[in-house]
Amino acid sequence: MSLSPVLSIILISISVAFASLLVLRPFAVAIGLVDKPSERKLHSGSIPLIGGIAIFVTVVAYALFSPSLSQKVLPLLATGSILFLVGVVDDYRPIGVRIRVFVQVICALLMVWMTDLKIESLGSLFGLPELHLGFLSIPLTVLAVVGVTNAFNLIDGIDGLAGSLALVAIAGILIFQSQLGTYRDYGYIVALGAALIPYLILNIWGGARFKVFMGDAGSLFIGFVIVWTLIHQSQVGTSKITPSSALWCIAIPLIDTVGVMSRRIMKGDSPFKPDRNHLHHILMRAGFSSFGALVFLVSVSSLLLVIGLFLEAYAPAMSFPAFLMVFAIYTLLLLRAWKVQKFLKKSPSTLE
Repeated sequence: MSLSPVLSIILISISVAFASLLVLRPFAVAIGLVDKPSERKLHSGSIPLIGGIAIFVTVVAYALFSPSLSQKVLPLLATGSILFLVGVVDDYRPIGVRIRVFVQVICALLMVWMTDLKIESLGSLFGLPELHLGFLSIPLTVLAVVGVTNAFNLIDGIDGLAGSLALVAIAGILIFQSQLGTYRDYGYIVALGAALIPYLILNIWGGARFKVFMGDAGSLFIGFVIVWTLIHQSQVGTSKITPSSALWCIAIPLIDTVGVMSRRIMKGDSPFKPDRNHLHHILMRAGFSSFGALVFLVSVSSLLLVIGLFLEAYAPAMSFPAFLMVFAIYTLLLLRAWKVQKFLKKSPSTLE
């Protein structure tokens, strides 16, 4: 794809998303599609949950007017629409986590059935021969789709974080694709990235008058589209990225979700039980402001993406071991912070 069509997609998508946000806001307030403050939600006032709707409308608008959509993109948008609608319902009247996960599993299986797209190979891990999954390909695909979809949903805890990390992932997808020297109609992912820009502007800097939230509708749809795009990018065609390199595009959401869910399970809680132990919560307890935590995590995510790009270009066999090393460092730092916090709770006099 040349530069001119890409710029057209970006400009039109930004315009559609901005217009959607402005038009949807009064309707959301009128019907009560808003996020109200609570013990876990410390924002001021009722904030319209329309960011995800505007993003979805923009991507669908692109699909409707695109002359050359891939036959595998249409099933993606169809199954993504189901998740989006479940998210809208959950934003309006919360539904159980089991129902949400069940729908995610069904959508993942529908995608596999309609497109035959799945994770069939993990590539050459540790420099060993290519690892083919065989009968495990469908279960692992469903696990990956549900995991990444929920990763973007769970990390949506402070202004701008889920949207910004999605932009980093989308940038990684497009950069990797340009390095491969091929183009498989990824215009829909360009439209998704462009639609995030108006949302982020209003979410971070909109103030009391224009502020909006993404809602589950947005985070579930975005995570679903990104994970399937990465699966396609790492599994289809002779020119593709290594599956482990795809991990670097979503490093922070993935590491955060695995860490949080592991700690919940070890405590005997449900992995989906809400708490305040995500990376952004830890940073804020350490003294970061909400915006400071956002900048820090987006910077780290961008740095990890650069590392992934470098490894993909010069040492693809080291990509997976390096990712495991990053996760191990995160685990060790988190364990050390937990021990320090536990010690300070037991010995408050040490602060005097």
